[in-house]
Amino acid sequence: MDQLEPNKLEASDLCVPIYLNQKIVFDVLAMLEDGFSHLNTIKTSASETETRKSGFGGSIGASNVFALLNISLKGDRSKDKGSQQQTESTVEKVHTPTSLFFKLRSMLKYESLIKEVEILDDVESLNSGQFVEFRALLRKNPLFEYLDTFIQVLKFADLAPGQNNQVTKGGTPAGRGKGKQASGAKQSQSEHKRTLKQIEDFKEALTPESESLEVVGEIRDAWPAKAVISTSLEFFNDGEANEIIDGEYRVLGKVVRVVGSDSEQAINLLRRTALGKFDSEMIDEHLINPQKTVKVPGMSLPDLDTRIEGPAIQVIPMAIFV
Repeated sequence: MDQLEPNKLEASDLCVPIYLNQKIVFDVLAMLEDGFSHLNTIKTSASETETRKSGFGGSIGASNVFALLNISLKGDRSKDKGSQQQTESTVEKVHTPTSLFFKLRSMLKYESLIKEVEILDDVESLNSGQFVEFRALLRKNPLFEYLDTFIQVLKFADLAPGQNNQVTKGGTPAGRGKGKQASGAKQSQSEHKRTLKQIEDFKEALTPESESLEVVGEIRDAWPAKAVISTSLEFFNDGEANEIIDGEYRVLGKVVRVVGSDSEQAINLLRRTALGKFDSEMIDEHLINPQKTVKVPGMSLPDLDTRIEGPAIQVIPMAIFV
């Protein structure tokens, strides 16, 4: 199959992956090429041949018994001497995972197997199993983003200078005031540590065992459509997903679910956690609504969402790249 011609390349074709699922790339490429090799051997040869030729001739004289027959004889004698010299050169071409992804993406585009999202209708018309590519502004699962931020707020509160360390004035003995103040500060610190431990335990209970991470993307060319991208941490650069947060990237993957704008369904971000089987009303009552009342002076907590409503798609990514 042909790849993209060099003069038709765009900057986005020469991709730099932040996330690359090499297993999917190898499997799909092997399907298209009936197996593939990462090593090509090219051989060339040349040969030279030398020919030598000799001749003889004569006539029958009178002294020859054949003179009566008037016979003359002529002949040629040739001898071929050949020598063949063969020259062989070997060239090895080795692909990297990224170059194989470039090759696979080129083949899929050549065969018109990738549906590019350019308007909202493109999202609505997608079907499960299609290859899709789109631009998106990415962020972590909102629940984990919220918990991570809240944990950092509590840790910062422990490090920040307390407001109860001033000496109480006005009729209260200094020593007694200091004693009450120290007791209150110690109690406040204990409550902070207890709350921090509870939230860290809660986050750990919600973390899937498979080292996976849900990434939510706002599809740039099809607002207000969103994409829920199910990633594996092992396929990120250095196993770290923070690099993609709040960045605009291209995503290529396979659609596994489509939720239309008029659908009453939603993509549950808790489906792979311990809370995945709980009713949405119970989640709202015991998790979402209480957190909405939390206010931290000087800090902006992210919105806490556990469901992504339509228009939205759920995607298994092959690559996230720029």
